[in-house]
Amino acid sequence: MQQRKTRRHAAHALRPKRNTQEKQKLDKRPRYRSKSSPTERPDIVSGKSPTKAKVLVVHRIGFVRSGVLSLIARSMQFAVCGETDAAPLARELFLRHRPQLVVIGLRLSGADGIQLIKEFRNLNPAAAILALSEHADAFSAQRVFRAGARAYLTIEDAPELLRAFEEILVGHPYVGASVLPVILSNFANGGKNSRSSEISSLSDRELEIFSFIGRGVSVSELATELHVSVKTIETHQMRMKEKLALRSAAELRQKAREWLAKSAVNRIREDPEAAYAARSAAGSFGE
Repeated sequence: MQQRKTRRHAAHALRPKRNTQEKQKLDKRPRYRSKSSPTERPDIVSGKSPTKAKVLVVHRIGFVRSGVLSLIARSMQFAVCGETDAAPLARELFLRHRPQLVVIGLRLSGADGIQLIKEFRNLNPAAAILALSEHADAFSAQRVFRAGARAYLTIEDAPELLRAFEEILVGHPYVGASVLPVILSNFANGGKNSRSSEISSLSDRELEIFSFIGRGVSVSELATELHVSVKTIETHQMRMKEKLALRSAAELRQKAREWLAKSAVNRIREDPEAAYAARSAAGSFGE
């Protein structure tokens, strides 16, 4: 027994010993790890599904919201966290869910879409916002991007929606196929045919109020709609009259009506099939 212990001690003594430098080298050997992110593919260990980007949908037209929801439901990358046609509820949903993506229409219940885009940008600059309009309009596109949106599409561009999501999530701007020719045409003409040439001096908020005035909304109704005081609306009216060189509220109303009428004519000229496109948009969402 004593001989066996002696042999073991002798064998141990004969083993080469690693010095401190060799041990440090071994400790510094590279450890290879997978570069894949758990948000890109399922976790093999836990079996959990990849994390989807949350999308908030805000649009006044019900079938447009339904179409957007249907497209997102087919995607493996995105998931709807809320949908509404009202600006107050949209703000609440935005704060509650903190979505990575937001789809916003330009006309909403209780607010202008441009104003809501600005609010969302102030609340969370990282959120990627896509404006979804009912028609292609170079002036609206300019306002949308100036407000902080990263993409501008019309309901005709529904098949491009998920592609647009992917682009704006990585910081790239995106313009729908139906919008790009209108923007390029306006650029080629030097903005001469643009509606902005007539009212370029108005701010986004003033333009919002201007459009309401053109539709015949009274000062008190407008104050209620925008959740501001009557005095605030009157102050905006005074500034608009100064900028447009108008002398009275009656002249301001007339100017607003003419502008809205001209806007409608310009839309028809830019897209003669706009009415048909709006009616067939539901079919586009189902493609």
